[in-house]
Amino acid sequence: MSAFDSDEFRRVLGSFPTGVVVITAADPVGGALAMTVGSFVSVSLDPPLVGFLPQKTSSSWAALRASGTKFGVNILGNTQEDVCRAVAKRKTDKLDGFDWSPSVHGNPRLADAIGFIDCETQDVFDGGDHDIVVGRVEALETLRSHLPLLFFRGGYGSFRPGSMTLGTGISSARVAQLDLIRPHMERLAADLSTEVTAMCMVDEDMVTVAAAGTDKRSTRVTRVGRHVPFMPPIGGVFAAFGGPEMESRWMSQVHDDADHVARDNFERGLERVRSSGYAYGIGHETGLAIEIASASAGHSPTAENRRELSAAINAASAHFNNTTVEKAGEYEFHSATAPVFDRDGTCVFSLTVWGPDGLSRGTDVLAVFDKLTRVAETCTSELRHAAV
Repeated sequence: MSAFDSDEFRRVLGSFPTGVVVITAADPVGGALAMTVGSFVSVSLDPPLVGFLPQKTSSSWAALRASGTKFGVNILGNTQEDVCRAVAKRKTDKLDGFDWSPSVHGNPRLADAIGFIDCETQDVFDGGDHDIVVGRVEALETLRSHLPLLFFRGGYGSFRPGSMTLGTGISSARVAQLDLIRPHMERLAADLSTEVTAMCMVDEDMVTVAAAGTDKRSTRVTRVGRHVPFMPPIGGVFAAFGGPEMESRWMSQVHDDADHVARDNFERGLERVRSSGYAYGIGHETGLAIEIASASAGHSPTAENRRELSAAINAASAHFNNTTVEKAGEYEFHSATAPVFDRDGTCVFSLTVWGPDGLSRGTDVLAVFDKLTRVAETCTSELRHAAV
């Protein structure tokens, strides 16, 4: 006898969030069959297999199974709760009113899904009151960069990942590149016992799109997913290695009330970025002030935002690659940033190592610079040889 009932079973298992997919297949006259599934899983990489677990008594599963061996998996995004509920509720015409088209293998593919997988049924196993369906992957593609739809404790929603963000407007190609460099970020973060973040440009902003490790300083701000203006000193490696037009654009964003000394400091700092291959900031209070002020300013800064940002820029300019780090010295090492280039030589990411609280020995700071640039070069090599 079990020491629990079905209600308790559902309650405990409901503590585990699941992704939501819509399984589809074509009916005999070319229409769409569909069912909502919260039990989709990756099974094997070699051979490429996926699986889902439909209830044996489901009429939707009976129709899908009778249609043949081919089926499609539509991975739903966080804006598709209406699709999920409609497919789960309707008895017929489940995709009526939703845009879809046949995939190359003939399975209905929802227009707004974030991913799609064409499959051929390989096995159907007994799983109690459910079947265990294993499908061999024939084709797959990423359609959108939105966050996924999740089911948790009877409700639908999504999440904001703390280590990597996709819902920021970055392209699927950029996401694929990010996947390639992330393991190198994780190893560097573990080696230095700190946080390593990656930024890229999205339209007119700089966006932190990934993080590895932890910044243990008590003043840590949440960085992943944050949009900040492309302006001194943020995005300095993009300005340094993006050509004259990019540099001019960067310098033009210095606020009018920033003094001429700040402008001169940033121009000299860019030259040192180009010669050394990295940018760095000294001073925790100064670095934190520029992070907070730039994030608060956003796209439409108020007069107060402008004053705070201008003050932070003036203070930060003196420490933007303009402090000579000596082996015998001690420094409030705030951060160091190096560029990552794609196969065309375009700077697509910047990697930033965040310094520890308090003072750091000059030898330790210089060691960080060396490790960061080596990892950035490895990431560049990875992207230059990858098929993305």
